[in-house]
Amino acid sequence: MSSRNNEQSQAEFGAALDELWRAVLRATGRGVPGGATELTLSQFNMLSALGEGRSKVTEVAAAADVAPPTATRALRALEIRGFVERRRNAAGDGRHVTVVLTPEGSKVLAEKTAWVKARQRQIFESLTVAQRRTAAQTLRAIADDIHEL
Repeated sequence: MSSRNNEQSQAEFGAALDELWRAVLRATGRGVPGGATELTLSQFNMLSALGEGRSKVTEVAAAADVAPPTATRALRALEIRGFVERRRNAAGDGRHVTVVLTPEGSKVLAEKTAWVKARQRQIFESLTVAQRRTAAQTLRAIADDIHEL
């Protein structure tokens, strides 16, 4: 590949990555369809990180790939809406907090997860066979490097 073709490919890749970045940022603030409950992509990510078990806030933050103070704020907002319950460790000094989904939180997470999985399937099916072969590997490589942007 010539230097000029390489530069053109690099510029095209950069433009496509910028488009992806903007699309992700737009999606982050929008609500996730599916069910009657409004939930942003960030809130969905937090509920997904919590899953069905009981977790410490630091564990939820790590699973959601956010800072613990960000997780604390998000979980507090989800608690106000009745989707999670935070419990202080009564046996210790009370500083350790565990978080668990409420029945309503589990219901909302299931509705949103079903919509997200269906949408992922639609996106996958819209790709050509050649695109499908490389999509997962390419997306993982980009995700691994995105922290450095």
